Amino acid sequence: MRRVRYEEVTLRLFRRYGIHRALGAAQGFRGFAVIDLETTGFSWVDGDRVIEVGVILLDPLGAPTGGWTTLVDPCRSIAGTQIHRISDRDVAHAPRFAEIAGLLAASCADCVLVAHNLAFDSYFLHRELRTAGFDVGLGPRAGVCTMELAGHYMPAVSRALDPLCKAAGIDIRHRHWALWDAEATARLLQRFIGVDPAFHRHWREGIDRSLAVQWPAHVMDDARLLPRCPPTNGHPDDDWCATCVQSQQRRPKWLGGWPRVLAARLRRA
Repeated sequence: MRRVRYEEVTLRLFRRYGIHRALGAAQGFRGFAVIDLETTGFSWVDGDRVIEVGVILLDPLGAPTGGWTTLVDPCRSIAGTQIHRISDRDVAHAPRFAEIAGLLAASCADCVLVAHNLAFDSYFLHRELRTAGFDVGLGPRAGVCTMELAGHYMPAVSRALDPLCKAAGIDIRHRHWALWDAEATARLLQRFIGVDPAFHRHWREGIDRSLAVQWPAHVMDDARLLPRCPPTNGHPDDDWCATCVQSQQRRPKWLGGWPRVLAARLRRA
């Protein structure tokens, strides 16, 4: 019996769901990079900076393939602690954004950028990356915004993340923690892909813009990360975060191997 290669299976899935027609010549499409940022405020011009990054990677059909998170030293005092619960003390030994910029670029290369309120996250990403020497030309609509998707797939619900997740049956255990918010956003994306067989065609414009972003070619897999772990209260869904943190503290080479507990959570979405 002839062994079927992974590429052949992927191509069959692409044809079945109409993805290869939507993406055209984008042969390097690896999937989606779902990102959430916590920041000191809302304005880069006023000196606000990123203080936490959460990334979840999905394949073209929405299955989880990797991810990571870290606190970031903004090199300034932190405001808004009552919202994100990150203090100056928490980031005292965290890497600066420039130290994780290479890993972030490697995570996003050949992926479609996804965020809830993409304009906000891409704005800060563009500014931070440019300051770190990565001028990738990331525009405010270079990707897919789940807030915009919600207006199409869940028009009767507020576009804010909390009511959307409540309506979709998604439990955000720790709001305003970058990794948990990224997970919630990823599960919303999975839901939208699942209910729309032509999803990749319908949102081709944002997909094409994102895949056109020129991310650096080199890969940085030894970035120093400092993830924060939310307090656990015996809830089984907290286990995956502890696994995530332990894996990252060893070394972030697990980028391609997502913890089993989180994978199960995402597949149940």
